[in-house]
Amino acid sequence: MGNGTMGIIDVKNFEKSFKGRNIHKDVTFTVNKGECLGLVGGSGSGKSVLLKSLIGLIKPDAGEILIDGELINSFDDDDLRRLRQKVAYVFQNGALFDSMDIYENLAYPLRAHTDFSEDKIKEKIERILELLGLESICHILPSQLSGGMQKRVGLARSIILEPDVILYDEPTAGLDPFNTKNIQDIILRLKATGVTSIFVSHDVPSALIVCDRLALLSEGQIVLCESVDNINNNPNSHIHKFLNGEEI
Repeated sequence: MGNGTMGIIDVKNFEKSFKGRNIHKDVTFTVNKGECLGLVGGSGSGKSVLLKSLIGLIKPDAGEILIDGELINSFDDDDLRRLRQKVAYVFQNGALFDSMDIYENLAYPLRAHTDFSEDKIKEKIERILELLGLESICHILPSQLSGGMQKRVGLARSIILEPDVILYDEPTAGLDPFNTKNIQDIILRLKATGVTSIFVSHDVPSALIVCDRLALLSEGQIVLCESVDNINNNPNSHIHKFLNGEEI
């Protein structure tokens, strides 16, 4: 799907099987700097598997994954740690530490990966809470928050190290329209700062708002990759057929 040039993310002929079942047969795509690529597809099409492979949580059986021109397939633990400072993964459920309040959850990656002073950490946390409209919940435990708020805090923790790339795994799943719009606005704001991202979702309407291109994953391959402008201007697009539950 690439245009022959090197993107920030380059996936080439990616293959992955679990227990003898092929999840991905030959997935190839490129994400360019500052672009948001939407990965859509039915349940079980392996969208999350692909995303987790981009930060080395899952190893491909074949093919190559390049981030910023670096082949990550054979990265060791130190290389992966470095990669995960540059590439943030936003988990579906927020993946917060239940025993820590929101402030401590956000301080954790800063203390682990930087030598910032506590004053600098406090300043960064306050700035990110303000960005996401979460100033009032600094000293609350995650269990006291709604699902939508937990997702926003999970997003805050993922971006506090100011990554170059953000991988969103179903960021709007299970959210009401108000919280869905909140997440969309945050993603667009981050994109405006030059962040490169992949948006994995069943939520095609949100994908059409935040993404530049949509790639449709079906039967282990990307069967289609179209610009959002083309999709919006073409009611017969395969993406619309997928959205309407039609055979493609």
